[in-house]
Amino acid sequence: MNEPGVIAALVVAFASTCGFALSTSLQHRSAGLTPASVRSSFGVLRFVVTQRAWLLGIAIGGVAFVLHALALKLGAIALVQPIMIAGVVLAVPVRAALDRSLPSRREMGSVAITAVGLATFLVLANPVPSTTAPDRQAALLGTLLCLAAAAGMSAVSARAEHPRTRAMLLGVSAGILFGLVAAMIKLVVNDLGDGPAALLSSWPLWALVGAGVCGTAINQHAYQVAPLSMSMPVLNIVDVLVAIGLGAWVFGEPPAHDPITLVVQAAALACMAVGLHQIARTHKVEAFA
Repeated sequence: MNEPGVIAALVVAFASTCGFALSTSLQHRSAGLTPASVRSSFGVLRFVVTQRAWLLGIAIGGVAFVLHALALKLGAIALVQPIMIAGVVLAVPVRAALDRSLPSRREMGSVAITAVGLATFLVLANPVPSTTAPDRQAALLGTLLCLAAAAGMSAVSARAEHPRTRAMLLGVSAGILFGLVAAMIKLVVNDLGDGPAALLSSWPLWALVGAGVCGTAINQHAYQVAPLSMSMPVLNIVDVLVAIGLGAWVFGEPPAHDPITLVVQAAALACMAVGLHQIARTHKVEAFA
């Protein structure tokens, strides 16, 4: 963990996380203003693009995205992607600062639970990116499976009667797509040396764009239909699991090397899920709208 490249990956990933925390806050505020008559994911997206706060959030998110790509270039997915969860943790003091108030004890307790789980996971993560070439066939198959799974979850959510169930399923769908985006970013970054023409003609770039747009639309829909606590925790955990799975399968970057470490990491993820759920239930975070 003391290697310069690993430390650089951690610093850049944390900077990216700060940007995403502010970006998400602005986006959720705008999505909450969507009229109840708008029921489709792309209908929500059409509305929010007219909101200046949402556009500012997207601009900040764009800078954070570039930093995220750089972090994935410097470090392994198993190290970088879980740090994105820290953005949710940072949202608590950010929202408190915007409201000119102090976070409640409950909020800080939830932050502590999430931070402990995240720290435990990162300590046990594989911090060094693989030196072998990515498996392009595995990447293509993994992409198709992720797209099919995300589409299936979205289809099931449309039949769900309860808004909370619908939001949770939409969160799973968006989480799958965002996990796929992380893997596609790493592939695209690896392809940058081949020149612009080769990059534009490669399928990972367009898979990245498609998954990113669809994931954003589905996420905005989840924001609209139910409180943040129903979609945000599951989205973040699924995002990490999918990204780490693709990192191991496509890039040869397993998150751990023995059963005990894997069990502890699973417990750390569960701890993060509990903390994220509690954070999302607090008034300050759900009051993004």
